[in-house]
Amino acid sequence: MRMTTLLVLRERIKKLYARYGGIVMRVFKFLLAFAAFFAVNRTIGYMEKLNKSWLAVLLAAACAFLPNGVTVVVVSVYVLAQMYAVSLEVFFVVAAVFLLFFCLYYVFQPGNSILLVLIPLLFVCRLPLVVPMILGLVGTAFGVIPVSFGVIIYYMLKFVRDNVGLLASNGSLSMPGRYTQMIDGILGNRQMWVMVAACCAALLVAYVIRRLSVSHSWEIAIVAGTVTNIVLIFVGVFVLDVTFPVVTVIVSAVCAAGCSLVLEFFVFHLDYSRTEYVQFEDDDYYYYVKAVPKVAVTQPEVTVTKINSNTPDDKAVEEELFTLRRELGNTAEILTAGKDLEETRELFRERQPDSQSDPQPENQPDSGQEEAVAAEEETLRLQHGDETEKLMEDGEVQDADHNEDV
Repeated sequence: MRMTTLLVLRERIKKLYARYGGIVMRVFKFLLAFAAFFAVNRTIGYMEKLNKSWLAVLLAAACAFLPNGVTVVVVSVYVLAQMYAVSLEVFFVVAAVFLLFFCLYYVFQPGNSILLVLIPLLFVCRLPLVVPMILGLVGTAFGVIPVSFGVIIYYMLKFVRDNVGLLASNGSLSMPGRYTQMIDGILGNRQMWVMVAACCAALLVAYVIRRLSVSHSWEIAIVAGTVTNIVLIFVGVFVLDVTFPVVTVIVSAVCAAGCSLVLEFFVFHLDYSRTEYVQFEDDDYYYYVKAVPKVAVTQPEVTVTKINSNTPDDKAVEEELFTLRRELGNTAEILTAGKDLEETRELFRERQPDSQSDPQPENQPDSGQEEAVAAEEETLRLQHGDETEKLMEDGEVQDADHNEDV
């Protein structure tokens, strides 16, 4: 039952992402860029003019609407500006490393350049193995290039932060000495090379195993990659006399394994109990196919039942209101809009005498009209005498009146 609930939740998350994927990606890019600018300001923020929170927010908002490659360039320029504040020698060395990485990366594996920002940022968060494991599961073997340079960039910037007093322009070293110190700090950093080897080995092991036609290949790849990373780090500790925080390494590896399992649940969750083997042939080959269905679940249909909370008394009141408004007409509907039954009844009682009285026919003249007609006939008799009386006898008085009115 719990697994079914998780599967239903997964399908709902997929539908939400399919509907709002563009917005989600823009929010993710904004948060990633802001985290990168914030980390640079906190660790190597040597240029005071750039260490502004509003500037980091503004640049991150712009990066949210830019392609990933442009975002990487903006972050790289931001880092180089901070390095220029240290010394010109540091600026040139870091720029050369960035340029070398861009050339190798865009030649062998173009795309996903956002990894250049994500990998050093995860190193700052003490989760260096997350990206290598994910790339081993969903990427290719060329993922060792961004992983290697991401580790190198992190340790290079860390070396600058730890030795900023020697590398600064006003430091004790001369210009050639700053170049030598910077290059030796990168190439002679054994901890960096051990981490590069451990991350790349974990990526390759996970990549090779997850491509095998064995059951639960992704789970095996996750475990094997995590163990490989931990073993190589401990080999570096005991053989090369490299210092690593043991607890941090283990916790980081376990968190990376957990993230990989979550990815496997959303991308490659299979039902191995229903595995089928299919064999067929054509004119040139025999084909042996292993088919493993994905675990899927149909979302339960939600039926909404409308419950009428009205009691029989309420229904009777509504029917009486309807009857009264129908008898009173449109005026009553306007006047009684929003009123209760008692006010509607009062309005009905006020209007009932008028409605019960017989309406006066349109053609029947009232008493005032009859007196006016009699006076007009008397006037005509006085003026015309016998001739008028004769006309009245013939029934033509009304026509004469009409003509005179005209």
